[in-house]
Formats: sequence, C-alpha cells, structure tokens
Amino acid sequence: MNFKPAQLENSLKSLGTNIKCIVLFGTNEGAIADLQKKCAEAVCGSVEDAFSYAQLEMENISKEGQEVYAEFYAQSLMGGRRAVVVKGADNNLAPVLKNMIPETSSENVLILSSTSLNTKSSLITWAKDREDVIVCGFYEDREGDLGSITQNMLHDKGLTADVPTLQLLCARLSPDRKLNQGEIDKLAIYMGSRTQVTPEDVRAAVSDVAGANVEDLCYFVAGGLVKKACNMYERLLKEGVEPATLVRQLSYHFAKLLGCAAQMEAGKSLDDAVKTIRPPLMFYRRSAFENQLKIWNRLRILRIMKALYDSERECKTTNMPAEQNAGYLVLRLSDAAYHLLQKK
Repeated sequence: MNFKPAQLENSLKSLGTNIKCIVLFGTNEGAIADLQKKCAEAVCGSVEDAFSYAQLEMENISKEGQEVYAEFYAQSLMGGRRAVVVKGADNNLAPVLKNMIPETSSENVLILSSTSLNTKSSLITWAKDREDVIVCGFYEDREGDLGSITQNMLHDKGLTADVPTLQLLCARLSPDRKLNQGEIDKLAIYMGSRTQVTPEDVRAAVSDVAGANVEDLCYFVAGGLVKKACNMYERLLKEGVEPATLVRQLSYHFAKLLGCAAQMEAGKSLDDAVKTIRPPLMFYRRSAFENQLKIWNRLRILRIMKALYDSERECKTTNMPAEQNAGYLVLRLSDAAYHLLQKK
C-alpha cells in the first residue's frame, strides 16, 4: 500500500496487526529517520526497550537474510509486538521479504529505511501492491512545507517565533530535514530557558546551511542587490552549476514577473496577481517579489527577456567564455534594478 508521510503518521495511532512491514525510502534522510522512530514507537512503545526493539544494518545481513528472520520471529520476554528496523535496506532484501512476509503469522513489524531505493526498485515494486506492507516515499522538503515543518520543530523544543524571525530561520535552512533538525537543536541549547526566538538568536546560533541557492540569485538580481548577486553567481559556478542553467533560471523568474505585470496592466491588484503564481511563492519570498513588481513593468521585463534569451544562446554557441557572458548579464541586470529602485 502506498502512503504519504502525513497519512502514515496519522495511521500509526491504530496500526493494525495485519501490517507486517513498513518501507520508508527516498532522498530526505532526516524525514525518514524521524518517521522511522515514530513507527517503531507505535509498534513497541520505546526504542530503548531491548526486549521489544531491534536494529540491523543492511551491510551486516547475509544473502539468505537469517538475521532478519531471527529478529522478526523472536518474541519479547515482556510480551507484545516487536519492532525490527533495517537501516540502509536495498534490493537484496527483496527475495527474503517475498518468502517471509506472505508466510508469517507473527504480529511483529519489520521497518525498512533506505535512501538508495526508488519507485522502480524491485523491493518497492513488490511491496506497493501488498495489503500487509506500507510503502512511503520521502523527498526534499518543498518550500511550501518548510515553514510549517520548521514551526513544528520549534514547537517540539518549546520555542516560538514571530513571522519575521521564522522567515529568517527558513531562509537559513535547507531542504534536508536532518540538517535542519540539527540546527534547531543548536538553537534550543543556545536559548537556554528563553522560549521566544528573536532574529538575533537565529543569526547567532543557526548556520546558513541552505548553501548557494539559484533562487537567491534570481531574487538578488531582480531586486537590485548587485554585490550579493555577483557573489552568489561566483558561488554557484564553484559548485558546478552551468552558466546557461543560471541564465535559464533567471528567465523563469522574470517570466513569473511578466505574467503578474501583464495581469496588473489588465486591472488586477498586485496581491491578486501574485496569488495566481503556481506553485505559490514561499511566504518569506512574497515581500521581495512584490517589491520587484513595483519596479519591473511589462515593457521593461520584455526587454530583459530578450537579453536573457540572447545570453543563453551565446553561452551555448559563441567563443566567448560562458562564465563571463552570464556574469556580465548578472551584473547588468542587478545594476539596472538598483538604479530603478533609486528612482522610486
């Protein structure tokens, strides 16, 4: 059975004895680890109870999987269901599960976690159609989810933050929940007995783990932040991002501005125009985007779009180094935005 993370978490309150195996897979290691623990606790009560909880590493499991069989069929000395976790599970477990799960009468639950499996893996393909196995994929936290996830992390630590502070915190976090949890833990230690987080607390205790971000480059360029735009461009190049890719992302950003500007010319309010963007803007981006719409009208954006198109083509076809070509464009556009802001 295919479950979404929220759906699985809600179902843990009444996990039926018909469920024999839970498979957690995907790219979001932190989210997998978090729900893996919750699944185990829903089954056995506490992961600290050695009688009812066992953990295996895939690298220590033989081809025949006798270690899995032994733990799965073992009974707790205190009674009740046992949770058996296998970390780093891979397709080598598929033959073991195909033999074990359909035949078992045990009420224990096998919980597999993996960042190497995907929807086309043989283990996932087998598991998703079974009524006694739950399959749940985890991917990087989307911007639309990051605010609520961060609020929940703060709440779990007994912390609160107002909107500006939360915006700053989200801007410094990454799509990887495991990294973010570590930063929130650091923040909680820094706060001590205080519960209301301030922007100063975030700057002092939380590392900027977001790394070089293409979206940041777009907002720096369109917002007239010349120095930040140039520095971010250099960072992205060092991380291996192709210049033509950066120009294309700038084109996407200005295309969003163009769509909103055209709607505003047709009579829509700025607020209503921004609400039409799909996917919606992350809340901490909205103010900057609206400010950009105040300086970039439709005709200006159309000229920019032509310059972006020409630059991308030149990055791919001329003898001029692509890094210099795109870098010059970043400088020109951010400088133009800066001067437009000065005229407001």
